Amino acid sequence: MSKKFYLTTPLYYVNGMPHVGHVYTTVIADAIARYKRLCGLKVCALTGTDEHGLKIERAAREQEMSPQELTDKYAGEFKKTWTTLGIEFDEFIRTTEARHSVAVGEIAKRIKESGFIYLGEYSGNYCVSCEAYVPEGEKSCPDCGRATEFMTEESYFFKLSLFQEKLLSFYESNPTFVMPQTRMNEITSFVKGGLRDISISRTSFSWGIPIPDDEKHIYYVWFDALTGYLSGIGFGSDESKFNKAWPADVQLIGKDILRFHAVYWPAFLMAAGLEPPRHILVNGWWTVNGEKMSKSRGNFIGADELAEKLPADYIRYFLLREIPIGGDGDFSYEAFVKRVNSDLANDIGNLASRTLKMIQNYFDGEIPEPGASEGGDGELISFSKETVELYRKNFDNYEISKGLENVWELISATNRYLVANEPWKLARDQGKKERLATVLYNAAETIRILAAMLSPIIPDGAVSILRQLGVKTDLESIGLSSLLWGSLKVGSKIGEVEPVYPRLDLGDFGMESPAKAEAKVERKPASIKESPLISIEDFAKVEMRVGKIVKAEKVPKSSKLLRLIVDLGDEKRQVVAGIGEAYEPKTLKGRLVAVVTNLKPAKLMGVESNGMVVAASDEGNPVLVTFNEDVTLGARLR
Repeated sequence: MSKKFYLTTPLYYVNGMPHVGHVYTTVIADAIARYKRLCGLKVCALTGTDEHGLKIERAAREQEMSPQELTDKYAGEFKKTWTTLGIEFDEFIRTTEARHSVAVGEIAKRIKESGFIYLGEYSGNYCVSCEAYVPEGEKSCPDCGRATEFMTEESYFFKLSLFQEKLLSFYESNPTFVMPQTRMNEITSFVKGGLRDISISRTSFSWGIPIPDDEKHIYYVWFDALTGYLSGIGFGSDESKFNKAWPADVQLIGKDILRFHAVYWPAFLMAAGLEPPRHILVNGWWTVNGEKMSKSRGNFIGADELAEKLPADYIRYFLLREIPIGGDGDFSYEAFVKRVNSDLANDIGNLASRTLKMIQNYFDGEIPEPGASEGGDGELISFSKETVELYRKNFDNYEISKGLENVWELISATNRYLVANEPWKLARDQGKKERLATVLYNAAETIRILAAMLSPIIPDGAVSILRQLGVKTDLESIGLSSLLWGSLKVGSKIGEVEPVYPRLDLGDFGMESPAKAEAKVERKPASIKESPLISIEDFAKVEMRVGKIVKAEKVPKSSKLLRLIVDLGDEKRQVVAGIGEAYEPKTLKGRLVAVVTNLKPAKLMGVESNGMVVAASDEGNPVLVTFNEDVTLGARLR
C-alpha cells in the first residue's frame, strides 16, 4: 500500500490579485507533489486562502464591497490561476468556510483545556499589513518595513513563553524541521532570545471568527489561518480523514512568514496535543528587473499576465531552474526568454526532435533494435543511471534546481554522444545499419528517461515527448520503473514528430529587449574568412525589400516549412520558409522581415515559393532579420 505524503502551500491572503511570488511557491508545491506521486506515494496537496483580518476589512471598505464579496472575488482568482497553469490540488480551504470555523473552535478548546490560554490586555504598535504586533519600541514593522499603529485592547493570550525550551528541544531533535539550514539557524536564534506570550484575539475590528463564549472577541488572524492546514483535511469534522493525512510532511512558505510557521505554529500544535509538521520549506522573494515588485512602481507581474502571455511549462521551468529554493530571484522577460530558448527550445526540444526525425527517416518510424555495445554506448547508459540516482537524491532533499542541473548534464551528454557517433553519416552506409540502430535506440531511450525525470517540472512537454516516442504517458501509474533503462520497446511505432518547445521572442509579447544589442556584441562572431569576396555589383544583383507577414501557416506534412503571405507594399507574395521549428505561425503575423524578391520561383513540398525571407543561423536555429523602427513596405535594403 502506498505511503501518504501531505504537503501544503501557504493560505494566500486575498486582499489582491495573485502575482509571480504566489505562482513560484505554488509551482514548487506542484512539482514536489508530482514527484512524490511518481515515487508511488499517496499524495494529498492542499492550498487555500486566508480571508480574515483588519487588512481585508479595510480593503473591502476602500473598494465599496463587503468583506465576503471581496474574498469571494479574489479566492476565485487564485483558483482560476492554478487551473490555468495546470496545477491541481486535492484540497482547497477557505478560512470563511463553516468547516474551518469548526476546526478553529476545536483547536482553541484543546489549547484552553490544557491551560495555555488566558484573558489579559495588550498595548503596542500593530502592523496592519502583517496582521501582527511588533516588538516593543519598534515604530515600523521588522518584516515589511511599513509604519505601525498603536493599539490597546483586551485580548486572549497564548502562553508562548512556556514553549521556549520545548521548541529548542524539538529543533535539536529535528534539525531539518526548517529548510534551508540558514532559516533553521535564524529561527533557533530567535527562540533562544526569549519568547513572550502572544495575543490570539482581537476586539478592535469584526471581520473574523468569533470566540464562541466571548463574541466581542474574534480569533487573531494567524491563529485562524494556520488552522487551515488542519481544517482542509478534516480536523474537527472528519477525524478519520485527518488522521490519515496529518502530520504534514512538508509545508511551503515564503520567508516573510517564517516566524509564524516555525515558532507559533508548532507551539500551538504542541499545546493542542498534535504533532508538528515534519518540514517547513522556505522560499525566497522575487524582484522584477532588480526592484521590489509593486503596483506603484509599475513593475507588478500578475499571475494572470504570466498565464496569458506564456505557456505553463515555460513559467514552471524558469521559476524552478533559475534559483535554488531559499534564495531570492529576479524576474525579467529578457532573462525568461533567454533561459527557456536555451534550455527548452535548443536543448531538450532539439534533442528530441532530431532523434525522432532520424528514427522516422531511417527506420520508418519504428524503434530500432540495438546491436552490440561499442564506443560511448556503455558510458551513456551508465551516466543515465547515475543521473537518475542524483536526481532522486536532490528531489528527495527538495533541491529541485540541483536536480534539474543533473538532468541537463545528461541532455548535454546525449548531444555529445550523437555528435561523436554521427548517425547522419552512419545512415549513408548500409553496412553500418546495425550501428545506426544502436545509436538511435540509446538516444531515444535516454530521451524517454529524461522526459520521465522532467515530468514533475514541465508536464506538458514531457507528455508530448513521450507521446512522440510512442510510449505510455501516465507515469504515475508506471512509477519509478519509468526511470529504469531498457523500457523502450523495440519495433514500437513513434508518434507524429513535432516541435515540443518553439522559441520565444520578446516581440511575441509586444516588448523589446534592451539587452539584445549587448548580447549580440558579446556573442562570439561567426567566422567569415572562408567566404569569397564579392564586388558591389554582385551584391547589387540581390534585391532585398522590406515586407510584412500578413498570414502564416504550416505546410502540410512538414514540421519545418511555413507558407507565408508577405505584403511588399505594391504586391503580396507567397514565400515558403524553413522556420517552422523556431517560430509558431501565430507569432509571425504583422512582423516586418527582409525578403529576397528576385529569386526564381521554386516548389517546396508542392508549394510554390516566390522569394526568400532572410534569417541568421544562430547555432543552427533560424533567427529572422527584422526591423525595430517604422519602415515603408517595399523599401529596398542597400
